[in-house]
Amino acid sequence: MSQLATNHCMRHFEEPYVAHCRTCNRPFCGRCLVFAFGPDKPPYCIGCALTASGVRNKAIKPVAASAATPTDRREERNRRREEKRLAKAEARAAKAAIKALAPPSADAARSSNVPAPEHMTMPTSRYAPQGADQPVA
Repeated sequence: MSQLATNHCMRHFEEPYVAHCRTCNRPFCGRCLVFAFGPDKPPYCIGCALTASGVRNKAIKPVAASAATPTDRREERNRRREEKRLAKAEARAAKAAIKALAPPSADAARSSNVPAPEHMTMPTSRYAPQGADQPVA
């Protein structure tokens, strides 16, 4: 497009033009220009700046979110947490089933696999009389 032969702003006729818009190539004053990329690059007029930023653009219609994909990060996080919780519950159930099928071992009554000292004795029952001790096996 060619430069227009005017020396005033397209909106403010009393103001001299400062620069031309980089998109529509019309002359505008300093109040009507937006230097989006700094003072060294060509400016936008306000209308072209709004269109370039997507605020005023009728060509692009908003995309409707489909029901299959969650649009909210919170929904996505909650879905992942629920999947993780279900996986843990399945793992616990599988572990409990394996434990129920396994025969009880001889060391099941012991709380530790570390052998007790030979000289230590253990009561047969918590409520047994004091003299009814047996050596720890």
